[in-house]
Amino acid sequence: MSRSVNKIILVGNVGSDPDVRITSAGVKVARISLATNWRTGGEDPEERTDWHRVNLWGRLAQVAEDYVSKGDKLFVEGYLQYDSYERDGVTIPTAEVRAREMIMLTPPPAGEM
Repeated sequence: MSRSVNKIILVGNVGSDPDVRITSAGVKVARISLATNWRTGGEDPEERTDWHRVNLWGRLAQVAEDYVSKGDKLFVEGYLQYDSYERDGVTIPTAEVRAREMIMLTPPPAGEM
């Protein structure tokens, strides 16, 4: 039997406050952008930043709405979901992370524990 794996793990910083919406089916979804940094190899290494679109659904969306804000560090585990859209007759591919798990790595402000 052939098996496949679609899993992504990211640790990064949130680029903006969550964009929270309710779907037509009544499910809450929070969209965030997550920045990850890495270094290129070779003789002249440089630091690079990649931006990832992350969708959090249901309970995770509620937690993001209540507790996540721009600049927070998060651990996100999920899977990649590919799609595309058309703009001016050109098909543009997209990739988003659909989160299954999220762990907040930024400590809460003093006095909130």
